[in-house]
Amino acid sequence: MRKQERQRWIEKIITETEVAKQEELVALLLENKIPVTQATISRDIKEMKLVKVPGEEKTFKYDMPVENKSDQARLEKLLKNAFIDIFQMDKMISIMTKPGSGFAIGNLIEAVYKSDVFTVMTNDDKVLVITKTEESAINLEKKLLEIV
Repeated sequence: MRKQERQRWIEKIITETEVAKQEELVALLLENKIPVTQATISRDIKEMKLVKVPGEEKTFKYDMPVENKSDQARLEKLLKNAFIDIFQMDKMISIMTKPGSGFAIGNLIEAVYKSDVFTVMTNDDKVLVITKTEESAINLEKKLLEIV
């Protein structure tokens, strides 16, 4: 299994289950037939910049890092300067931008709204965001329109 797929599984598991120790994460991945070692999980945790946050009953659990505020500010500035139009349909959002802005806006949307986004496809002046649910697409479109 590729690292990206494994890390998507890690994100899914820690958002759905309280995981306090690396050993628990290894066991949950193995239950899902994802071959991993303790060392691999340790590297993934560092690379994904997972954080420990308070869980239930005075314990700590792994969680995704807090959104990068500088990415949010950069996205807002870029959208205000390069936005042309936006359309939402089902789980997809199509954003038209000024030429040369599509790639940067797509990367920033993926970074800032990671929990809602399934994938982003871009070219020079267009961004196609595919979200995990239709509700996420509707909410993300509203958030983006508030910025512009």
